[in-house]
Amino acid sequence: MDYNMMPVNYILNDQITKLNYTLIPPGFQGDVRTMRMMQENLSKLIDRLGEQSAAAQALNRVITTAEKLRNSPDHLLYLLKDSQAKGGNGELIGLLKVGRKHLFLFDDQDKVREVEPLCILDFFVLPDRQRHGYGKVLFDHMLNGLNTSANKLAIDGPSAKMEQFIRKNYGVERLIRQSNNFAVPPDFFSIVSESKSGRCTPVMTGAVGRFSAPKPQSIIGNVIHGDEYQEANNAQVTSRAPSPSVEVEPTAYTAEHLDTETNSVRSPSPMKMNNEDAAKADQEKLPNIQKSPERPSTLKVEPVSGNPAPALSPAGSTTSRRASQLTDRGYFDVKFYHNKLW
Repeated sequence: MDYNMMPVNYILNDQITKLNYTLIPPGFQGDVRTMRMMQENLSKLIDRLGEQSAAAQALNRVITTAEKLRNSPDHLLYLLKDSQAKGGNGELIGLLKVGRKHLFLFDDQDKVREVEPLCILDFFVLPDRQRHGYGKVLFDHMLNGLNTSANKLAIDGPSAKMEQFIRKNYGVERLIRQSNNFAVPPDFFSIVSESKSGRCTPVMTGAVGRFSAPKPQSIIGNVIHGDEYQEANNAQVTSRAPSPSVEVEPTAYTAEHLDTETNSVRSPSPMKMNNEDAAKADQEKLPNIQKSPERPSTLKVEPVSGNPAPALSPAGSTTSRRASQLTDRGYFDVKFYHNKLW
């Protein structure tokens, strides 16, 4: 027995309490410190009851914990207590966890249906309190509070006791088991409407702005990916490429088009040259227009100076130094065998 635990009647006021991810019971009052202590005690109660539920159903993992409820905003947890137990301190005797799931289910005609029903995720009553009507009280409270019926529910991994409970209290004779471990009543699909997720493949749009500019030639990309690499990059730009430019035939200028005062050429009418003689004649008539200098065909090599290269010093320097170890004033030069670093 944990003497540091708060009494259940102090934490939960009602016989059946609905909790969400905040772990704050309705009507609870207190300061911040009291609120944190209450949540810690309530978490221990939920974890303990969830472990008992997993053990009773022979599950490999615990389904209901306070941490999982905190991380599931769309889940609800109903707690049932016996206020007269433990000398009037109260005791948790049952839990019911529900939440909506997006499921793909098969009906009787093996047709896939996409639905998002309310699901029974965990349902447990203490073994010594079973067959006393506590389970039905808890289940009816959930159905009335959420305005639903047993035929609209999907049950996650129903046990044999769960099937017997549904058959006895709500007239569901059998359950259609699915490959995802869920089970639904036979008239489930005639009551629950199909819910489409609306997922679709995104439409690829063409590049705009600077992304539509042609990519420069990448030598490394061509070596790694081949010539198709550059063609794929410029595929979108090709469709928007401008029309090819029209070649402009070269225009010949004569002396008549030369303005001798300003040394400029007036706009002539285009005229196509037919032979090389006409071009030479035009060049002779335009003495003021200089030709671009031609590149020489040969290079003149100058002889190398006959002065021998200075010998290297022991330190690798070519700068001249005195042959004597004494300075100009007759003192011993300690830097004789060293280069000047300044």
